[in-house]
Amino acid sequence: MARRVKFILSLFLILLGALAIRAFCLQVVMNDEIISHASNRVDCTVKLSAHRGVILDRRGESLAISIAVDSVAANPYLIKNPYFEASRISKILGVDKKLLVDRLKSKKYFVWLKRYVTPSETAALKALHIKGIGFYKESKRFYPEGASMANVLGIVGMDGYGLEGLELFYNNILRGASKQIVAQRDGLGRIIYARGLSQDFPRDGFDLHLTIDRRVQYIASTVLRNAIQRDNARSGFVIVTNPSTGDIYAMASCPSFDPNRRLYRNLVGHKNIAVVDAFEPGSIIKPFIVSWGLDHSIFEPSDIRFCENGKLSFHHITIHDHEKYGWLSVKDIVRYSSNIGMVKLVESIGVHDLYKCIKAFGLGATTGIDFPGEARGIVREPGRWTDIDMANIAFGQGVAFTGIQLITAFNAMVNGGVIVKPHLIDAITDTKGHIIHKYKPSIIRMVISPKASEEIINIMRSVVEDGGTGEAAKMNGYHVFGKTGTAQKIDPITGTYSHSAYLTTFLGGLLDRNAKPIITMLVCIDEPHPYYYASQVTCPVFKEIAGKCVNVMNVSPTIKIAQKE
Repeated sequence: MARRVKFILSLFLILLGALAIRAFCLQVVMNDEIISHASNRVDCTVKLSAHRGVILDRRGESLAISIAVDSVAANPYLIKNPYFEASRISKILGVDKKLLVDRLKSKKYFVWLKRYVTPSETAALKALHIKGIGFYKESKRFYPEGASMANVLGIVGMDGYGLEGLELFYNNILRGASKQIVAQRDGLGRIIYARGLSQDFPRDGFDLHLTIDRRVQYIASTVLRNAIQRDNARSGFVIVTNPSTGDIYAMASCPSFDPNRRLYRNLVGHKNIAVVDAFEPGSIIKPFIVSWGLDHSIFEPSDIRFCENGKLSFHHITIHDHEKYGWLSVKDIVRYSSNIGMVKLVESIGVHDLYKCIKAFGLGATTGIDFPGEARGIVREPGRWTDIDMANIAFGQGVAFTGIQLITAFNAMVNGGVIVKPHLIDAITDTKGHIIHKYKPSIIRMVISPKASEEIINIMRSVVEDGGTGEAAKMNGYHVFGKTGTAQKIDPITGTYSHSAYLTTFLGGLLDRNAKPIITMLVCIDEPHPYYYASQVTCPVFKEIAGKCVNVMNVSPTIKIAQKE
């Protein structure tokens, strides 16, 4: 009996010693590891997201808003039959069954099943009463204008960060400041706030007020899309601006995409072509060169040049005009878009002045527009130019510019001679409507004199008169001015200029009653077929867009049309 008591006592002492050793290890030797493990099981970091700011047009119409939608998540530890539940959930959410099984078998306490579900999906899933499934309110970006504004606004990713366009460029302003706090989980993995929510709430994002007019943007986008389809073109863009302030009323690209569907089938459709792509401008470069020559008294509008009856042999190459022109004045060289006439004018200007002209207008350099990915363009140093290079530049070959560079330079040429920085943002306001920042016109530099500016406008008015290359852009009741351009593209296979692929442009505007430009527009269509001349393709697009814009913008006619008795 005594032996049995001793055995039990010894066994008890051994167990007690083992427990003491284990307690010592847990509390002393493995103290940090145990605390860390416990914290990982109990503590969690919760991010309190700020509300993303709204994007509005110049009239206060919403272009991008955030709406609260449900997202579905699960605690895999509470899912008893992952295969069975995954099958039921898959039928409702349209998510791959195998993917759901993998997530429901996860060793995590929290997994997303689907973000941004529809109300009908939420109702159907709740009706299943699956233990361990939770619904969480998230903020989803919605774009009322759809594809019309997509290339300008861009999109927001699942994490609430801007991925493209203005959403990316102004992400920090729109997103606000989120806040992270440490919370705890209960035994079921649910988040609890032991000390309540902090009073230091996230700062909601600021609102952006654009210079864009939603109505003008819709008109430009719709007319452009129809033209692309009608002319079997590859792509195109339209920019509509205020030449005096740099305000951009519309900036439409085609192809585009629906930002509400988040489809990436055509990555080209996500580009804002007017800002990120550079191209050879063709004949729309001619007024810039002429205005420079007029301003520096190199020639006068009435000076004449012989245009060789449409064919000029020049340093082992032949330069052609589309018509057999003889003697033309400087004004008519622009009006009829004579390549040969421009080559002879450029000879009068010289290499270094021609280079100064291009650089002074800001061509081949970024404009600083508030948009990501702006391209610089291509302008080689003048020391590398040959006589043939000079001739090519005279009619827009051998250099490459972006659409935003061209419209900015054009505005400088017609607004009295000053370059005004283009911009898409008019103001930034907080959630209470208080103005945080107001944008004002930013004058970069003087390029030409007001006198030269007035002269080049008069010359470009002749372009849209009867017989001019831009006659198809003429509008009843309004004074129109502009310049056409039909540029051959480089064949990527041969490396020479193609005879079937063209980039067609029209750069023009409208004058008010005081003969001052009130609206300017650049229309560019890439590879139209079978017709490719600007008079056939881009001039009608300009006329249609301008004709609709003057109505919505209340631009009064400048020409009184006689009425029959």
